[in-house]
Amino acid sequence: FLQLDGWALRISLETMLQKNYGDLPLITCHPGQLNQVFMNLLVNAIDALEDYTGKRSYEELKAHPNIIQIHTSVSSNQQVTIAIQDNGPGILKILKSKLFNPFFTTKPIGKGTGLGLSICYDIITEKHGGKISCKSERGKGTTFLIELPIRKQLDSQPV
Repeated sequence: FLQLDGWALRISLETMLQKNYGDLPLITCHPGQLNQVFMNLLVNAIDALEDYTGKRSYEELKAHPNIIQIHTSVSSNQQVTIAIQDNGPGILKILKSKLFNPFFTTKPIGKGTGLGLSICYDIITEKHGGKISCKSERGKGTTFLIELPIRKQLDSQPV
């Protein structure tokens, strides 16, 4: 839709969500904590796409709409892999090494606390014995890749 906000023309198109779920085995996990991870990553992708939308023309948005993709699979080393990818602006190389640090944020003041990705990192690595990483290229989007062991003894009972 097109909306006139004061003097600026605001253009907004829907973000498409594409799901490509593989055939996954059951894994031992804390589902509530993993849901928190997925929610943080999806909200970050939506925020990045929202900001990027304001910097693109209506024609660009029609030709290359906002897309978030979720892929799941089992890797050859017996891990469940979850990839959450957006086609947003990407993250500067210099910032990628700081993404999982507590209180680091790329968002404007008042929009983020800088705790989301730090919490994601702790949940994936410490609570589940997995890995989380970020691949990003300016102008081509960002992918967060989560790898979880299929069998892992958790510190406490799964919820």
